[in-house]
Amino acid sequence: MIGRLWPFILGSVALGLDAYVIAGLLPAMAVSLHTSQAVTGLGITAFTGAYAIVGPLLAGSAGRRPRTSLLTALAVFTAANVATALAPSIAVFLIARVVAGGAAGVYSPLSSAVAAAVASGQQKGRALAMVLAGLAVGTVFGVPAGLIIAEHTSWRWSIGLVTAVGLVALLGVLARGGELPSVPASSLTDRVRALARTHNVVTVLVTLLTAVASLGLYTYLATVLSGTALGHAQTLGIWVWGLGGAAGALGIGRLVDRAKNPFKLSVVILIGLAVALSGLFAPGSVLVLLVALFCWGLFAWSSLAPQQHTLLTANPDDGATAVATNASANYLGAAIGSAAGAALLAAGATTDILVACAVGTVLVALVLQALRLRMVTR
Repeated sequence: MIGRLWPFILGSVALGLDAYVIAGLLPAMAVSLHTSQAVTGLGITAFTGAYAIVGPLLAGSAGRRPRTSLLTALAVFTAANVATALAPSIAVFLIARVVAGGAAGVYSPLSSAVAAAVASGQQKGRALAMVLAGLAVGTVFGVPAGLIIAEHTSWRWSIGLVTAVGLVALLGVLARGGELPSVPASSLTDRVRALARTHNVVTVLVTLLTAVASLGLYTYLATVLSGTALGHAQTLGIWVWGLGGAAGALGIGRLVDRAKNPFKLSVVILIGLAVALSGLFAPGSVLVLLVALFCWGLFAWSSLAPQQHTLLTANPDDGATAVATNASANYLGAAIGSAAGAALLAAGATTDILVACAVGTVLVALVLQALRLRMVTR
């Protein structure tokens, strides 16, 4: 299956890297672009905001000619990253981030929907998981690689890494040849009406809240670990979290394919995530912290594939738009969680409060998913 899907997976790697690597490059970028870190940080907001808005609007129409749409999205994404790497001013930088985010918003959900269409009926879950795993790989392994490149050269070369990965994905889709399976699409009015259905709203809200808790807290992982037994081994903690994330993203596909009820699987994942985050309340135990970090990454990165599968199944007439909205919710959740964490820390909140808020948010998501399960039962 990887032989058929690798261009889509690699494109997701580029997106995962692009979305998160800038956070570690802010100081160097601010100096180079002659502005503050706060202003430079708007580049992350620009990327995620454009991703969230453009994806649901264009994914449906893009699904009618998926190969052309994927090639166009990757070409625009690559060009925007070239512009980012060469940006002479903060204005050009921010514009380039908006364009890159918009292209990512079209590519990511469409590649997931096409991968599911390419796979056979019993392998759709694995296909979705593989493409989504690209986001995890880009975040877990690509971001450290980008930071290492920046330390030895410049932040511009780190963006060059994103550009190179995106270009290889583009060439892979181009070399694949032939038209890809079209993804059902409806009119904009019908899309809005479909997305407003209660079951779709609940599913997307679960994704949003899960991202608020998990990816939002991950932004402050170094801060959370600073007062624990891993305070002098934060890099180890980050890598353990990443290994758990890779295991979750790569392994969830088979479980989705085998699960008779993906909602029950999602409920188990959310319970596991809440328990894992609670393990961070044991600051003095290295073993408990490492297990908690691994399980946190495992359950966080395995949570998205069942949601995408659910939306594709529940929206056979416009799966691309539903998946695009869900992917946007994931990015928006990360941004909301990060902003909320910053506000709490600025107000003097302790790391225990951050963790408690994350656990509470997961529990709210769990309640909503239980309601969604009840809708299916009825």
